[in-house]
Amino acid sequence: MKLAIIGCGEVGRLYARVAAESFEVVLCDAYPSPAARDLAIELGLTLHERLGDWLAGVDRVWSCVTGDVAAAVAEQSGAFVSPGAMFVDLSTATPADKLRSSELLHTKGIEYADAVIMGAIGMTGLRTSLLVSGEAAATAVADFATIGAPARALENARPGDAAALKLLRTVLTKGIEALAVECLVSAEKQGVREELYRVLGDIDTQGFTTFLDAVVRSHLLHAERRSHEVERAVAQLDQAHLPSSVLAGTRTLYERSVHSLAAHPPGPDAATSIDSALAWMLSVSEADIPAAV
Repeated sequence: MKLAIIGCGEVGRLYARVAAESFEVVLCDAYPSPAARDLAIELGLTLHERLGDWLAGVDRVWSCVTGDVAAAVAEQSGAFVSPGAMFVDLSTATPADKLRSSELLHTKGIEYADAVIMGAIGMTGLRTSLLVSGEAAATAVADFATIGAPARALENARPGDAAALKLLRTVLTKGIEALAVECLVSAEKQGVREELYRVLGDIDTQGFTTFLDAVVRSHLLHAERRSHEVERAVAQLDQAHLPSSVLAGTRTLYERSVHSLAAHPPGPDAATSIDSALAWMLSVSEADIPAAV
């Protein structure tokens, strides 16, 4: 089976190296880095710098480009890839872009799978999990299994559904990353970073998703008290002359919650489960939130 890998950044190079053991691999990158050129020479692979007729001979395309150009690459590839081949979009493009790419390639008889990387390739390499959606998801998962990459297909899911979950994960992980930067820099300046790790140990003991449900559910009960705590945390960073822009956004969310709780008090059982807590949060209209908050 012939596999084209478009985009030879960190992701493309990782999969190219292992895929070359099982597939006939050809590479493509519009602006190949020295690392990409070195890999092609090392493995004896052809490295194209533009899409073209050479794509007509491939059975699979793994697009490992950045999300902002993913849709354009899919569209341009569709002019050359043969009907019956499969295009796997591994980018972090928007769900809408992935759905449009799928529909466009489908008209040309090209199968499409929306694949997203659920983790950091730089940290866990080939062991990083993949989530795949679309009609060709099962085939894509089987191909990934061939190279030892763990992948799971979403059942009854359209192209774009995997991307949506990836971006929801990003809301959490990148938000935590930004807060971690503010928090650890401040802790280091105050000389308490090692002790901070110890006081965060309770999160490890109960499990992260359990922790998330617990704080969101109890948000209905303790938002006002916690908002005051956030104010004091902002003040602490300000006094240390350290940035608190992410924490300031947290303060805004608490202010909004306090207003909503006063305007639309939840029922007595709203905080007993994550389902009921989220149901109340979804019921609160943004129209009730003051513009100044």
